[in-house]
Amino acid sequence: MKTTYRIPAPYAQQFLNLADSFVCESPARPERFMEKMKRNRGAVAGLTQAGLDENGLERKNPVIVALGDSVTAGHFETLLPKDPEALRAGFERMLRGEEAAPVEITDARESYIEKFRLALIDKYEQTSVSVLNAGIAGDVLPMMCKRADRDVVRHDPDLILINGSLNWDDETMGDASAYKSLLKGLVQKLKAETTADIILLTPNGDLPNDLLEPIGIPAKEVTTPARCEAIREVAREEQVCLADVRAVWDQAKEAGIPWEALLSNGVNHPSVEGHEVYARVLMKLFED
Repeated sequence: MKTTYRIPAPYAQQFLNLADSFVCESPARPERFMEKMKRNRGAVAGLTQAGLDENGLERKNPVIVALGDSVTAGHFETLLPKDPEALRAGFERMLRGEEAAPVEITDARESYIEKFRLALIDKYEQTSVSVLNAGIAGDVLPMMCKRADRDVVRHDPDLILINGSLNWDDETMGDASAYKSLLKGLVQKLKAETTADIILLTPNGDLPNDLLEPIGIPAKEVTTPARCEAIREVAREEQVCLADVRAVWDQAKEAGIPWEALLSNGVNHPSVEGHEVYARVLMKLFED
């Protein structure tokens, strides 16, 4: 199902302009990945031998794995019914594991992962690159750590993106220090078990989730800013790349752009333009 939500004018262009003018202050750049993208130029290995690896095999195209939640997976507008009884019935079916109607639009065509892949192709025109989308809606960092071997390490990636902070629950998982400890452990594991460059992403802006208030589930206080700072600290301490998307959203708020207009579901899913901002901030890491 295709997303139809777009940021109203004039906010859309203002938002994109902020991404274009954003100054990247990442502690590191994806140097190894960039070099591989430059070298992987499609030489005919069978004729030149230039493209064979140490085992005499054709060189492997660069592989990116994106680990994340619904934003990475490409989720947009909510489809939840506004009638409390219908909402309650659908929610109960989901809790029982029964088949239910979709609760939101999923449009991987418009996800930042796809936009990032296309931007890389524009920059490195002679290189094929594969992107594995390991974003799962509703997922949280503890579960991402548990599935890191299955969804990341075994693919021998050249670049890893980690974007998993929006669904964290302080009441059940701990504060920002607990989040930081988990994220740092994950980064250290991936550094030890892969040769990939790692990019940590701060998330898009989010607002209190009131989608289930009609059935008595209150919106919780937003605590994402503390985790954003934890992500920045881990990037500095582990000397990995940082795509500080949240900084652009904060600039938008300071410029008077309401976050409500930037979110396709009114809570935490960026619009198509918001995914474009993600991609443009990521590409800042590849500037000369």
